[in-house]
Amino acid sequence: MTRTPRLHWISIVLGLLVLMSVVSLHAYASVKPEAVPHEGERHELPAGTLALAFHGGPDPKWTPRTLDRLRDAGIRATFYVTGAQVTRHPDVARRVVAEGHRIGLDGFRTEGDLGEPLNLALAQAALADALGVHTRLVGAPGEVDSGDREHQDIGTLVRMSLQEGKGVVRLHDDGSIGGDIARELAKQPGYRFVLVSEEAPVVASASERFTGAVTAWSQRNGGVVLLLFGTAIGIAALLGLLRTLMQLGLAHTDRRLRREQEPPPWSAPPVSVVVPAYNEALNIAATVRSIAANNHLADVEVIVVDDGSSDGTGDIAEELELPGLTVIRQANQGKPAALNAGIRAARHDLLVLVDGDTIFEPETVGQLVQPFADNEVGAVSGNAKVGNRQGILGRWQHLEYCAGSNLDRQILHALRCIPTVPGAVGAFRRAALTDVGGVSEDTLAEDTDLTMAVTRAGWRVAYRPEARAWTEAPVTVRGLFRQRYRWSYGTFQAMWKHRGALVEKGPMGRFGLLYLLAFHLLLPLLAPVMDLLVLYGFLVADAPLGLIVWTVFLLIQTASAGYALRLDGESLKPLWAYPLQQVVYRQLMYVVVIQSLITAVHGTQLRWMSVQRTGKLADAPGTVPVS
Repeated sequence: MTRTPRLHWISIVLGLLVLMSVVSLHAYASVKPEAVPHEGERHELPAGTLALAFHGGPDPKWTPRTLDRLRDAGIRATFYVTGAQVTRHPDVARRVVAEGHRIGLDGFRTEGDLGEPLNLALAQAALADALGVHTRLVGAPGEVDSGDREHQDIGTLVRMSLQEGKGVVRLHDDGSIGGDIARELAKQPGYRFVLVSEEAPVVASASERFTGAVTAWSQRNGGVVLLLFGTAIGIAALLGLLRTLMQLGLAHTDRRLRREQEPPPWSAPPVSVVVPAYNEALNIAATVRSIAANNHLADVEVIVVDDGSSDGTGDIAEELELPGLTVIRQANQGKPAALNAGIRAARHDLLVLVDGDTIFEPETVGQLVQPFADNEVGAVSGNAKVGNRQGILGRWQHLEYCAGSNLDRQILHALRCIPTVPGAVGAFRRAALTDVGGVSEDTLAEDTDLTMAVTRAGWRVAYRPEARAWTEAPVTVRGLFRQRYRWSYGTFQAMWKHRGALVEKGPMGRFGLLYLLAFHLLLPLLAPVMDLLVLYGFLVADAPLGLIVWTVFLLIQTASAGYALRLDGESLKPLWAYPLQQVVYRQLMYVVVIQSLITAVHGTQLRWMSVQRTGKLADAPGTVPVS
């Protein structure tokens, strides 16, 4: 398999930057500030010489009318345009040049705002895109004001334009009567009409035209992008609200029904525990001892499958010399092969599959097999908890397990479509494993793949929250990303492999896959848009309402997380870290999902990425010392 495609990080970052740039430029171009006069060069003209300078265009209605008047009078003029208007009406700007007139710049968003370098650069970019040129006529020159903003009488306006008998006459081209004034001026005897400057515009370079094309596209289409942003936020908000309602409804109902139903007689069937292990020297002894210390009343066989470890994992397990322990050694073939080897060697029909970095509580094995009293149950998910929850990263993962994975399982247990029995703590009936051909090697999420297959084969998958197991979570951001990247990518693989369930009548197609699609793919893809739009509104568009909506959304999620902790019998003390988790940790999880999707779309094969162990699970809360 090829290595992780790190260029996808660049794709994600560039994509976000492009989106923010597009909407920011659109907002910038759409807001017209108060005009601030920006003086250009002074042009001294001989007596009896006039240069007509039109400002405010190009306008789709008035500029063509002005051009018609100038053509009838045989006068060439200079049009000081704004960049935003050029982008909106490039065809009108092209007609100005085609009929022999000169193009100058008087602003980007409005007249006279070229004092800022950014505005000048954007205005030149607009010309480069529309006309393929940039101009040296920048800023309104020293002019004779025609007065066409204040007066409507043509005679008065003509006299004001001729008051100095020469110079650059300022006219407007955005709905006034500038074209009519020009026609009347042409009738005055003794005057010669010239351009403000005979210097032609300069051909824009390829880079200038590219920049112009990008900025013009952003200005024209930013509104569409904002509309898509708004739609995405609406969908994300609805999905978030729906998930919260399902958590409050189904998860609570599932727990209430458990309490109200009379529990069946306690059963104690014999159990085989299979532990696939690859380079688990730091944890394997604690894992095996915790299983051997169980208080299950029947026989518990423990099979450790050393999958080609190079750190002495198998030797450590053998040296424990525990009764009922078997160590199988094989060349490294991957976790699915190790699980299948252990399953084949197991003596009993109920098989608990557990990772080599997990600590069981004494009651876990017994609790895990209770749902098998129902002959329709083919698999049981236990309650995986973060053992090393010290530090901010550990607390965040603890909250994610309780408020995310375990709460999801309670919801999906109520719908009878749990998609994942976690590798850390799960049990299977041998008959169910036989029906699906054992553990498949097709995906990197073999636990999800196996669980979906068992459900599609007609077996029910149950959740037993009392079957607690403590697992070691990654202690570094790099390790966390590698683990979640593999999980996310493997889940997408499993969803694609089992897409046929969508046309079946079983619960996996009706609920399970749709739940994963909505809340594990679509919601993480859309939720970052909300964060981006909050930043956009707060920093660019002066729209603090987005921040208020985001804060309310965060408060609802925090309350939901608190409910999940209570439901799982956990303390509410770590809840203080949840808002910070949503600001920082959540972004990493978004990137994981986006990168996984990009990897899948690219068709890249992802390798198995191991996580560095610390060996500190023996001190996990809720466990008892084992020796």
